[in-house]
Amino acid sequence: MAAVLAISNPVAIPAAAQEEAPLPTRSQAYLRDAIALAGIIGSAHGVRFVCHGDGDQYWRQHMMDLLAIEAPQRGSLRDSMVGAFNNNFTQVRNQHRRCTDQVLKEEVAYAAEGRDLANKMAASFFPRPR
Repeated sequence: MAAVLAISNPVAIPAAAQEEAPLPTRSQAYLRDAIALAGIIGSAHGVRFVCHGDGDQYWRQHMMDLLAIEAPQRGSLRDSMVGAFNNNFTQVRNQHRRCTDQVLKEEVAYAAEGRDLANKMAASFFPRPR
């Protein structure tokens, strides 16, 4: 059973972290980007929540996948990522009380921003041979 954060519709954190091999060392800039990406996903989830209701888990599932890759074990990175997701989700949800065309455009913008940041992270962590 997953422990649930206090914010409505949060990212669940597994009650017991699985024993896995440690991730390779990542730079502080990379870790900042991972936290920023979690926040962007939280913003996009906030839009989906406003426009499609709490049953739409599209962006939340992306966050769960990101956590499984970037922060599979409990710790400060995972806590920071979950915090960024939940903070941005709450901010967007509180900012937009109803779904409009402009709100839907924000989701597209968040998706593009997240894609660009994820590509930047991948390029820095997995550079292509020249």
